[in-house]
Amino acid sequence: MNISQTRQALNELEIRPDKSMGQNFLVNPMAVRRIVNALGTVEGTVLEIGPGLGALTRGLVRAGHDLSAIELSETMAEWLEKQYPEVRMVRGDFLSVNPVDIPGYPFAAVASNLPYNISSQAVFNLCEPKFDAVQTAVLMFQKELAERLACLDGGRNYGRLSLLVWPWFTVEKLFDLDPGDFMPRPNVDSSVVLLKRKKDLPFNREEYEVFAKVVRAAFSGRRKKVINCLTKVFGKTDSMAMLEAANIDPGLRAERITPEKFAELARKVVH
Repeated sequence: MNISQTRQALNELEIRPDKSMGQNFLVNPMAVRRIVNALGTVEGTVLEIGPGLGALTRGLVRAGHDLSAIELSETMAEWLEKQYPEVRMVRGDFLSVNPVDIPGYPFAAVASNLPYNISSQAVFNLCEPKFDAVQTAVLMFQKELAERLACLDGGRNYGRLSLLVWPWFTVEKLFDLDPGDFMPRPNVDSSVVLLKRKKDLPFNREEYEVFAKVVRAAFSGRRKKVINCLTKVFGKTDSMAMLEAANIDPGLRAERITPEKFAELARKVVH
């Protein structure tokens, strides 16, 4: 959908974009094609999160994907059902709905122009066991968040977000979009990111919970030494023992510890 088509649809529905719901509608057809192309061939059902007025939905349908979608706005969901009767449309909040209850489950892929206000939590949801069947996700984020999600080499963008996704997916930033590619124009740039499921996983689910606990503790104070951050959760004696066993300098800051070293550290946690 271009700008005029989007404006026409909004007028027809007599609605105004709701900033609280992160409604910035994609109006760049070329970007839609690039997102659909990045998704590639999917063997199974695709889930679209927050289709809005259906700009991406149209591209996914035209590409022949077996598509389910979940939309929070009842008005838009009803409109989309009329426009695309072949799509299994569900009215609801992606963050709270049980994906098992969405027709087409389990999903092999996910595509979305994610509302900025749910972006991080939506990605964490895709790392949960109920989404283990998802092999590919093409998602749009605020550019700053996309850079944090893709960063694994230290520095200010490196942190909990990228590390908690790292065990399950590889992350690649594909391309950027300007505010003019949306209606209404957001105040920030956007980026499209590709997530691919890893074949060789470093943890089982129980081990991942320990890893996540260690990562959250280590980044609880970005400018503090990792020993001080870990001590708040694991105690001074156990934290020092864990770091020594993993051969990690206790004087380092968390942003200088690699994902592999965090994995090793998690395996040294005293139970």
